[in-house]
Amino acid sequence: MPYDFCMTFDQRKLAAFVAVIDHGSVGRAAVACNMTQPTLSRLIREMEQRLGVELFDRHSKGMTLTASGEVFVPYARLLLHEMQQASEALDAMRGIERGTVRLGAVAALTRSVVPRAMARLLRAAPSLRLALLDAPQGTLTEALLSRQIDLMIAPDLPDHPDLLRISQCQFDDVFTVFCSTQHPLARSSDVDLDRALRESWVMPQRGSTPRALFDGLVLKAGRALPDVAIETSSVGAQIACVVHGRVLGWLPHPLIGSEIGNGTVKLLTIPELSLHRRFFVYRRSRGLLPEAARRFLDMLPQIAGNP
Repeated sequence: MPYDFCMTFDQRKLAAFVAVIDHGSVGRAAVACNMTQPTLSRLIREMEQRLGVELFDRHSKGMTLTASGEVFVPYARLLLHEMQQASEALDAMRGIERGTVRLGAVAALTRSVVPRAMARLLRAAPSLRLALLDAPQGTLTEALLSRQIDLMIAPDLPDHPDLLRISQCQFDDVFTVFCSTQHPLARSSDVDLDRALRESWVMPQRGSTPRALFDGLVLKAGRALPDVAIETSSVGAQIACVVHGRVLGWLPHPLIGSEIGNGTVKLLTIPELSLHRRFFVYRRSRGLLPEAARRFLDMLPQIAGNP
């Protein structure tokens, strides 16, 4: 039978359902929702009764989504998100500037233009809150599509029916090879591609966007991929491995600016492995952009006339 969603659900029940999915257990979900476990379980049971279906299978080790629960997840996230945005919009009409900017960006941005834009926003609207997700491009895309974030700043993405590119960020960077100043190559005035590829490297895991870009450049140059001695998704770990070991790294300039400044790493100019990146702001193609996110965009340096 059809359901009147506005009459069937309230915000607490939807929040309880989504919290169990996001936190993996009733206990952790109850803490996140600031309620007791029995209360949270009761809210989910009441929602199941109104729907006439079981959303979770209950077992000794916890709860798992049923087929009906899997189908309901994106609608629950949509309803909860729109309820929250409606509440914030009404607050704004009453002169109460509330809301949370839910933003995701790749590491090069979270260490440069994003903190400056956030600082400007908080000076202009101190009551706003900011939730920042620093993650690889693939993780950010999933977070935007699942409504965990409302804006994403990332390099150019392939066309996607559910994503909309709304502007270009006034910022770019270059991926560059670097090594410790104690590395033998640091004493060379000119290091060519073949010499660098004979060294050991630290890189992100295979399948990540930066690793795919690096491998693509090497193969485009007609060379075999180098020995990757260390794999880690942590930018900090990659830098530390270069500083304290005899491996080469490949990261954007903003991420190694401090190490360049204090003289612990040296850039190696290898044209075949230099990659320039531009960054764009994305939102979901459907639904309203929250007012808090719009305020953040006003503080972000953008290139006029783009995308």
